[in-house]
Amino acid sequence: MTRRLLAAVIAAGALLPLSASPAQAATPQYRALWVDAFHPGIKTPSEVEKLVADAKRANVNALIVQVRKRGDAYFNRSIEPRATDIKGPLDFDPLGYLIRLAHSSSPRIEVHAWTNVYFAGETSLVYTMHGSTWGNKANDGVGSGFLDPGVPEVDIYTHRVLMDLVRNYDVDGLHLDYVRYPGVTWGYNASSVQLYKMLAGVTRTPGPADPSWQAWRRARVTNFVRDLKHDLELEKPRVKLSAALICYGGAPFSSAGWIYSSAYSGVFQDWRTWLTKGYLDFGVPMNYDSDWNPQQKAWFDNWMTFSKDNGFANRVVVGVGAFLNYPEDTLAQIRRALSASTGGNRVLGVAIYSYGSTSVYGADEFYADKNLAGGLPRQPYAGGITDAAGLAARGRSFNSKFMNQLSNADSYRDVQLGVVATQPVFVGTAPVPSVG
Repeated sequence: MTRRLLAAVIAAGALLPLSASPAQAATPQYRALWVDAFHPGIKTPSEVEKLVADAKRANVNALIVQVRKRGDAYFNRSIEPRATDIKGPLDFDPLGYLIRLAHSSSPRIEVHAWTNVYFAGETSLVYTMHGSTWGNKANDGVGSGFLDPGVPEVDIYTHRVLMDLVRNYDVDGLHLDYVRYPGVTWGYNASSVQLYKMLAGVTRTPGPADPSWQAWRRARVTNFVRDLKHDLELEKPRVKLSAALICYGGAPFSSAGWIYSSAYSGVFQDWRTWLTKGYLDFGVPMNYDSDWNPQQKAWFDNWMTFSKDNGFANRVVVGVGAFLNYPEDTLAQIRRALSASTGGNRVLGVAIYSYGSTSVYGADEFYADKNLAGGLPRQPYAGGITDAAGLAARGRSFNSKFMNQLSNADSYRDVQLGVVATQPVFVGTAPVPSVG
């Protein structure tokens, strides 16, 4: 889910006054939290209870919870192995317990099952058993923990896993991640290339930049999403299909520029088509940018403009990368995401990445890496804390406090600026919007 951070950073400037009021309580909008399986969230009964309590405290109305991380299951009724880091009795079902608590909460909280699609990891059972024939490869023969969308058996198997999940659990949505290729040079699994040659009527192995080969790989991913949506409509029509979408770097300035985007041309994820044709109920562009960096701030705003003003704003939930920002910057990004564009268009809401990494102080990407932390504009990052355990404890404190900052006026102590006041974005509760 995370993006490689830019090496160059700028010095922190003065805090700007807030220019927009918080979202009104009565406005239907998605206020979602991504809950990743690399951090605490649903691995014990007490974690589930805390998660639901935190969501209520923050006026969050949807939890996008990672339940298939590496070909495993954070739920008991699965055709794949139960995740090994679940703690508690064997009859503890993380997803089942979360659904029970979230749905009985007042107001009700939606639960969306977040699943990694083509990434399985090299140590997973499915990759151990089938990696030699299903594994994705680059054009130089290097493999990875990805499965290849060009192999029909991969799509059949993955489709079965996901449909089995929604049949067995009362989830509100199914959320797809890694539903793409790793990059332009990938897709060279032998059987995938052979299938392409047969269908295209060619004998030579195509190069990565071959337009027909790129279009074929792009269509493989699109067809998977389309077929999954079709079967969900037949069997569980109330389950909302969504996906985490790529939006690296600069945004297109118009629909015509979409074919040059990082998603379309870089990883063969044609999510604009998925949204305009209704293959997704909503998409979540992972608009992970640091607001303290002028270039990244412009990227964030330009992607929001593209999402709002190109005909599919009613199917977009903006993904905000809290882990790359200071708390007040994340709150500012949420305000801008929820505001109308100059054309008067609004998106469905926001999703925050993530529950376990709510700021540069709460993210282990930073507090576990001195070099990375040293590139941030406010120093000294450690603020006098000399041990790793102390930094981790500070991180947990920031993550907990952020749940209150979302819904109430608050403040925090910054290493450079001292006390920083924050203003809420989720004042009062809000219903989820209608989709589809």
